[in-house]
Amino acid sequence: MRHCTSTTLTSVLLLAGMLLGVFLTESYAQTPTLLDAPDIAGTYQQTITARDLAAHLYFIASDFFEGRETTARGQKMAAWYLASQYHKLGLAPLGTRPREDKNDPRNYFQPYALKEQKLQESTLTVFRNGENIARSVYGQHRVDGHSLLRIPTDSSREGSVVFAGFGISDQSLGYDDYAALEAEGIDLTGKWILVLEGEPVDAEGKSLLTPDGSLSPWSTRWWRKYTAALAGERQPAGLLVVHDVGPLGKDVAEEARKRARALRGVGSLSLPDATPSRRPSRMPMYYISKELANTLLASSGQKAETLFEQITHIRKPVVFELLGTTIRSDITLSTRMVEAENVLAFIEGSDPALKEEAVILSAHYDHVGVSPLVEGDSIFNGADDDGSGTVTLLEIAEAFARAAADGYGPRRTVIFLHVSGEEKGLLGSRYYTDEEPVWPLEKTVANLNIDMIGRHDPTRPSPNTNYVYIIGSRLISQDLHEIALAVNQKSDLHLELDERFNSKDDPNRFYRRSDHWNFGKHNIPFIFFFTGTHEDYHRPGDEPHKIDYERMARIGRLIMGIAWQVANQDERPRVTGTGFN
Repeated sequence: MRHCTSTTLTSVLLLAGMLLGVFLTESYAQTPTLLDAPDIAGTYQQTITARDLAAHLYFIASDFFEGRETTARGQKMAAWYLASQYHKLGLAPLGTRPREDKNDPRNYFQPYALKEQKLQESTLTVFRNGENIARSVYGQHRVDGHSLLRIPTDSSREGSVVFAGFGISDQSLGYDDYAALEAEGIDLTGKWILVLEGEPVDAEGKSLLTPDGSLSPWSTRWWRKYTAALAGERQPAGLLVVHDVGPLGKDVAEEARKRARALRGVGSLSLPDATPSRRPSRMPMYYISKELANTLLASSGQKAETLFEQITHIRKPVVFELLGTTIRSDITLSTRMVEAENVLAFIEGSDPALKEEAVILSAHYDHVGVSPLVEGDSIFNGADDDGSGTVTLLEIAEAFARAAADGYGPRRTVIFLHVSGEEKGLLGSRYYTDEEPVWPLEKTVANLNIDMIGRHDPTRPSPNTNYVYIIGSRLISQDLHEIALAVNQKSDLHLELDERFNSKDDPNRFYRRSDHWNFGKHNIPFIFFFTGTHEDYHRPGDEPHKIDYERMARIGRLIMGIAWQVANQDERPRVTGTGFN
């Protein structure tokens, strides 16, 4: 063998280093973007199939998981199932309490503490010109003068009272009690809002606001009045809903009794008070009897039943302030600490320059459990909400895992985040972003959030069912929006990317009703993928056999393609929008 001089050896080593650098560059940069090489990405998109989605969903949305109520047994079993699936796929865990045994599924868990509160007693006291004139106490599994539907974050509130008609604010129905209040110059800050349950109906109980007489969500979804009272910058003291007036009063009163019993049994969950500035105050909401309402209304010379008849007759809002009348709410709660879990897995980026940045795909796996309000089938299986997002996330993870095994690992890190506590106030994602972000938020380039992509929206004007609503994309990053459009076209999915709800002015406020909100408030670009609510939303009928698996698979392929593009392109999506805080 020929001996090399030191100069020759140096030259050889430099050449070898350059060649090795080229080799390494090729190895970490070999995964092309989808827009440059759709065939490669498309190979892995096609692994997301309707059959695989159904196999997961029929299990995780079965009665076995008991509705996946946060902190309950079903939620914890679901967490173990998800962790075991990621371990089987070979994705690395990103949990916050590592175990010595590397095969322990709890390595994927991010546990977090919650404060559980249950109602012991609530009292409403009415004052007129400072004098105590009435007192209603609830604490014995019954509804007499009132029942509490929403537990507040504080124990006592007092303020004057404003009558706000039916408490409806709906452009599609052409009816807005809150616009009438603004026209009268009535400020709601620190005041109690008194409204009638339901909507204007005729003697047979048919709506006078809808074209076909069917009851609108203002009658069938009790929380619509709650969210309307808090819309915009309004900060009222609380909401009082008169539950026993009109043709539907008897049925509503019975529902009030059931909900009161349920609240005593289930209670509410919240993050502990370690960072109270980050926790919005929750407003109390009560159902009250017409007798208690008439005590409040006495100073105006009106009664709840006559106001119902008057508004129904003229079909226009009637609003006014009750001068000299105030009401105080006092609540006694029992409190204990409980625990829930987020589940995290990841594929580390292959590019040394980009692997410190991450794309986070998220879905909540909790639902609302077993309800004492329902006779017969009382398990809320949550197949669409959000079993559909949960299992789609698993399938997207498997597609990325297959690509990485074939040498096409993402340049940026891709994180799969399953959160709990969404149904209790976006608690799991709020804990992740505000308390313990496993990946630095400033290095999180995008969030793709999946919540309810399995059913068809019956209110959608278009007959095309091959669609998905995209929400939030233009609010923070036009780049991310354009990526979604380009990927949809390049992947030949032919999905209609519907922006019906892609606005801060959307009265449904979908842009803030799922876990993307907690990323968006930190100015992280996001898209929320959603196909709309339906008649089984938050009801026992949300079951796996009603899911459109073929369309769900196409949506999954779209989301996987967007994640692929963001994970592999040179530049992260720019923050260019106005945000929505």
